[in-house]
Amino acid sequence: MALLAKSDQEWRLPSWSAVQAYAEAKEASVRWCNCTRDMRVADDQFIQTGDRERIPVSERGWAALCRVLDCDLRTLQRISAPSLATDVLNDAWKSNEEAMMGRRIVVDGSTVVGVVGSRYEAYPHLRLVGIVNEMLRGLGWNQELDGVARGWAATGRQTEVGLAIGTELRINLPLQEYEHPTQIEGAGGPGSDVSWVGVELRNGLSGERAVGIRTLVVRLVCANGMRMPASDRKHRIRHVGGGERLDSELKRILGTAQDNLGSAIMQLESLGNRVFDPEALYKDPESIKLVRQILEDVPNGRPWVRRIASARTNGHSGNVIDEMAHHLAGPLSGAVWRSAYRSNATWWDFVNIFTEAAHSCGSLDERLRIEERSGRLADRWGKPEVRA
Repeated sequence: MALLAKSDQEWRLPSWSAVQAYAEAKEASVRWCNCTRDMRVADDQFIQTGDRERIPVSERGWAALCRVLDCDLRTLQRISAPSLATDVLNDAWKSNEEAMMGRRIVVDGSTVVGVVGSRYEAYPHLRLVGIVNEMLRGLGWNQELDGVARGWAATGRQTEVGLAIGTELRINLPLQEYEHPTQIEGAGGPGSDVSWVGVELRNGLSGERAVGIRTLVVRLVCANGMRMPASDRKHRIRHVGGGERLDSELKRILGTAQDNLGSAIMQLESLGNRVFDPEALYKDPESIKLVRQILEDVPNGRPWVRRIASARTNGHSGNVIDEMAHHLAGPLSGAVWRSAYRSNATWWDFVNIFTEAAHSCGSLDERLRIEERSGRLADRWGKPEVRA
């Protein structure tokens, strides 16, 4: 296959000290190189600089270059003839030479991981970590801050404090515990249904990610996370302008994100107190679209996409959705789904089927994508106009 790529490295960061160590390592390994007239693609694998340094390219690096040059990455990857993809990219580079002269390639260690404009200013991971340290100390966390993981470990199954893909860092901060009013009566016996609500911070160093803050919910029964990109809880800060301006804006939005935790808890109450209705789900086209998107990434989920698509014609749409949930539920969410939990499973249980399934994905990127889309599904069914 053309355009051979180095796989983007993935890290699971179990403690706050691991997050800080990762941030320090990226501070030392990432550099930005100006594009020059004699820079080009070589041998379907490298970007070659003017001094003939040949730098391998990651999957995200090829994707960024193709976006800039307006080339279709998937088409180039299907080319079987050696060096033809290289020729196509070099022709496009030559045609856009003046524009490319104003760009820089991002190199992480010895790999090209992105292409950015001349005005792009990366927000250092270390500065982000420093501001989070300041916020957590203000909330009373201990000096070492490894206690930031204490909420995740409440059931003995720890969720990562940090996740990283390439040069993108995500920090998970539990801030408030919420106990659902109804007790679980699953296979493991009765127990409390507890979730942690907090914020997730995201940052990238190669142009792929502005500083972002979103609501994060982790259900401890399943030890799974859900990123909720609701418009009133999602914030992005672009990497343009001075570092001090970004610091100030980040502190302001972190304060806003903490204030918004109450709306996330209201959503948990809404979803956790409503019996799941597969027919109602099927009647909402936007929700079905989200479910199909989630199933594309969920292990063993794709056959269900076809069954959902054909269910309308035979009048069994609700049955298919219900059956799908029953079979996709993992060992933990399944114990709740198939138990005497209320008179039936709730909408909160339905969403958690997907967030638990995400943990069995081979790719961290796929896992996060499932969690984000599950969060959108939860947010949609928390709205009064959809519930009606």
